Amino acid sequence: MRLTAGKDPSEIQQTKLFANLLLDIGDGNVGGSNNGDAVIYIPEDFLITQSSDPTGSLIEFVYPSFLDNLNDPKYFEERSILASKNEVVQEINDRLLSLFPGEEKEYVS
Repeated sequence: MRLTAGKDPSEIQQTKLFANLLLDIGDGNVGGSNNGDAVIYIPEDFLITQSSDPTGSLIEFVYPSFLDNLNDPKYFEERSILASKNEVVQEINDRLLSLFPGEEKEYVS
């Protein structure tokens, strides 16, 4: 619902189609019967095809002006990147963390 607030009808329709696709994938209704693994068709307009670094392009799209908004909690509350595999989540987290200025510190307990 938040994604459709203040949007024009064509954007709302696109958002609903995308949401329904995600729900169908999550419910296992895409790709035919399967045992947890299936090949599914992703519409071309959902893919990042014009970049040699799709992950970097995705990060830049979701978090534009990242360094200018580091101290704005609302900036981060309004954005997220979802991934289907922990390996992808780790890659995105590593890439985002590398953008933060300053020296990295690791605390162990």
